[in-house]
Order: sequence, then structure tokens, then C-alpha cells
Amino acid sequence: MLPGRPSGAAAGAPRRSSSGAAMPGSFSRGLAFIALCLWSLAPGLAAQQRPATPSPASAPQHIKAGLAALAQKNSAGAIREFHSAIAADPRSAQAWFGLGSALQTTADLDGAIHAYQQAAALRPGWAAAHDALGVILGHRGNLLGARDEFEKAAKAEPANGIIRLHLGADLMLLQQPAQALPELQQAARLAPAQPQAHYYLALALEQQGNLAQALEQFAAAEKLSPHDALIHNSYGLALQEDGDAAAAIEQFQKAISDNPNLAEYHNNLGLIYLSKGNGSSAIPEFQAAIRLNPALVAARNNLGLVLLQKAQWDDAITQFKAVIAQQPDDAEAYDNLGVALKQKQEYPAAIAALQHAIQLNPDLAEAHYTLGVILWQQGQLDEAATQFRAAVAARPDYERAHYILGAVLRQKGDLAAAAAELKTALRLNPRDAGAHQALGMVYRQQKDLTSAQAEFQQAIALNQALANTQAATLSTHTGTEQMDKGDVAGAIQKFREALKLDPNYAPAHYQLGLALLKQGDSAQAAAEFDRANQLDRHLKPPKPKPGS
Repeated sequence: MLPGRPSGAAAGAPRRSSSGAAMPGSFSRGLAFIALCLWSLAPGLAAQQRPATPSPASAPQHIKAGLAALAQKNSAGAIREFHSAIAADPRSAQAWFGLGSALQTTADLDGAIHAYQQAAALRPGWAAAHDALGVILGHRGNLLGARDEFEKAAKAEPANGIIRLHLGADLMLLQQPAQALPELQQAARLAPAQPQAHYYLALALEQQGNLAQALEQFAAAEKLSPHDALIHNSYGLALQEDGDAAAAIEQFQKAISDNPNLAEYHNNLGLIYLSKGNGSSAIPEFQAAIRLNPALVAARNNLGLVLLQKAQWDDAITQFKAVIAQQPDDAEAYDNLGVALKQKQEYPAAIAALQHAIQLNPDLAEAHYTLGVILWQQGQLDEAATQFRAAVAARPDYERAHYILGAVLRQKGDLAAAAAELKTALRLNPRDAGAHQALGMVYRQQKDLTSAQAEFQQAIALNQALANTQAATLSTHTGTEQMDKGDVAGAIQKFREALKLDPNYAPAHYQLGLALLKQGDSAQAAAEFDRANQLDRHLKPPKPKPGS
């Protein structure tokens, strides 16, 4: 089947899903900065009160009463007391700070900003005032203003890990991961018990290309906050990037368990199932994502791809048409629709869809490739060659397109150009048996029988190796089922059969190690686990059970 194009984080929702907090401005996107807020916002409480008439009580007494009211979640009472304190002493920075705190609980952000600004002006260098002001400015989307306030707070209290965390997170939102990294490293060092410090540090490390250390920080964040769906989701995306699909699936499942109502989490889980060929598990995840958020085009596109994978052409076509209805300029959706129509053998409609995809995005190599295949099958060799050339021009490392272009050129009689394309394909993928076979046929037509024979032998050997790996996969699957049923001896026999077929099949080594452990042969099991890990670094020995 011709490959479709999945829609993951890049094609659908932002790379990092939000926590679902409904906050205005840039802080509502991407990194869930609301988790860093010093106070919760509770809209619907009492609005700002008019300044009270000064009472005989002193400003400190009103401040004390205001703090007590805040502790009791009596926002209206707190506001009255802090206004009274300010009336008694307009230059009391603490009174203005308390008023900002109280107004923040009523979601009066403009009033809170004014109060914090007064506090910071009356007491220059007061870290708490600058930090609180930075948080509110950030929530209002003023990231540069927030950065300035956090920098002032950090200068006043350089050893305050929370302030460093706020500054680092703000720099991340400003898309300055290099500047954020040292701040977040300090935050994690100074406030090691703060899961958000490790989380944001992980994001910064990941964006700087240091995936190994990023994974360590995600693990630290998860350990400190084991029921934070955002951490699980981001950790899963990083593990997926690292190629550890099994661990990524576990993290996405945890994210959904902690927050089952966020569509992006279901889409991410479905996408990794799709990448592993597990369409049956992917379908309900994409369906859940669409049910939760019908506007999430990525999930609908991915559902179409699963249906395409399962040869449910009509259902796939329905999904891709729905994507196009939502995003009429989506070239990849037209490309996927073209693939589905081709598989259904509705060639005129497929050609029209693919041509529209190319019109929207002339550099979409996959659309050129699929259109080339249809034209080739219809005997239009010149037109097909044009499309394949466009595919490799758009994506020079498109091995399959080089291979098929070589086959088309051979049919056209242009043997020198065919050989060049096939050699390029084999440089990109030396284990492509079909390309070796096609190159052998070119050499035979050129009367170079020695080179032809060498290519044919390579093709035979690669096809045999592929057949052996497929047989090893089947034997390993059978052995795993036997082990699950308690037949350890039978399972070991199947795993050894698999390794005779393909000595480098990592899953067979790993499963053999598990079986040998069950038999008590820990030394031989360790050797099998070590070999499995050498072949696939994601296959790690199981952790010993407590007390073992």
C-alpha cells in the first residue's frame, strides 16, 4: 500500500498540549504556565471595592486583618482591609502587595498589576513584588514585561529557585531555550522538589537537542508529580522521539488516565499505535479525540490513515473529505485522499485529488510519487517519469521514488539513466532487494552479465533474509504466547528456532532471556538481555522485583 501521511503534533495541535487552563494571552498556550502561578484565580468572587475611609486602626493592623481574610478565602474582606491599610499609610509597600494578592483572587488582573507596581515602586528590589507582577503580566500575554520583572526578582534573590523557574519558563515561551536553560538548571538545583522545574528544564534540553538529559528530567518530574497529565504527555512525546515506543505508550496511557478529556492525548496515543501498525488500538483513540474535539483535524486525518491501512477505502475517503471540508488548503489531506481513491481504483478522481495537492504544495514529494505510480500503471511512461523526477527533486533522499523512476526509465529504454537512479536508490537503502533485481535487469540489457548476476544474487540473499526475519517474528510471537500460558520449555524452543532463522532478531533474544529467568538460569538470561540491548537499545533487562 502506498504510504499516507500521519498528522501528529506538528500537523495538528501544538507540540505541547496545554493543561486545559482557561487563561488569556500567550500563557494559555504551549507550556501551561498557569501551574507556576503563586495564587489561584477564582472568577466570580467579589469585585474590587472602593477605598475605605481610614479607621482608627493602624496600617499594620489592617494588613494583618487582610492576610487573615485571604487565608480564609474572604477576598472581599481582604480587599477592604488592604484598602484601609493604604488609606492609613499610602506608602506601605506591604499593603499594596496584599491588595494585589487579594485582587488576583477575584481575577481583577488590571487592579492587581497596578497594586504590585505600587509595591515594587515603594520598595525597590523587593523580589516577591517583582515576581508576582511578572506572573500577572505573563498571564496577560506581556512576556517581555514579565521577563523584565522576573529578572529584577532574580537579581534581588538569586538563590530563589521558584523565581528562577518563573524566569526560565517565561524565556521558553519567548522561544529562547538557550537563555532559559541556565535559569532552569538553577531552578532544578535550588528547588529540586518542584516538578515544574524539572519539567521546564526537560523542555529546554529537548529543544537544545540534548534528548538523553531531557528524558532524565522528565523522569524526575514524573516521580515528583506522578499524576500530572501534561508531564506524562510531554514525556511520552520525548520517548517517542527517542524511538522507545513501548515507554511512550505507557506515558500517553497515564496522561489519559489522569485527564481523559483532552483530545490531544488520545491523538498522540493513537498516532504511536498507528506508527507500530496496531490499527485496532489506534482507531478508538482517534475516535475519542474527534468526539472530544471535532475541530482537531489531525485526529480525523490519522483515523483516515488507519482505515486506509485496514483497506476500508470508503471510510478512509469519508475522513479525508471531512478534513478537506475543515481545511480546504490542506495539501496533505488531498494527497491522502488521492491514495485512498487509488486503492479503490477510482483513478480519475485520484488523479484530480493528487493534482490539487501538488497545486497547493508543489514540493509535496509523496503526491508526485503517487501520481507517478498511477500514470505508470496506465502506461504513460513520460508523464510518470516527470512526476517521479519531481518527487526526487523535492526530496532527494526519497529512495522509493529513485527506484521506481529507474524502473520506468528502463522500460523507456534509457538504460544509463535507469542505472543511475537505481544506484542512487541502493546508496540510500542497500538492502532493497527490488532495486538490486531491477539493476540486474538493466545490466543484463546492457550485456554486462557479470554485474547482472551479482545484483540478482544480492536480491535473492536479501529476499531470503527478509523471509527469515518474518519467520523469526512468527516464531517469537508463538513462543511468547506459549510462555504466557505457562509452557516455558516450549517457548524457549520457539525462541531458539527464531534465532536460528535470524541471529540478530533482538525481540527473540529478549523473550528468551525472560524465559530463561523463569527457569532460574539468570546467567544465561543476562547474556540474552545484553545481546538484545546491543541490537536494540530500547530493550533493557527487566528490573528485579522487590525482595528478589
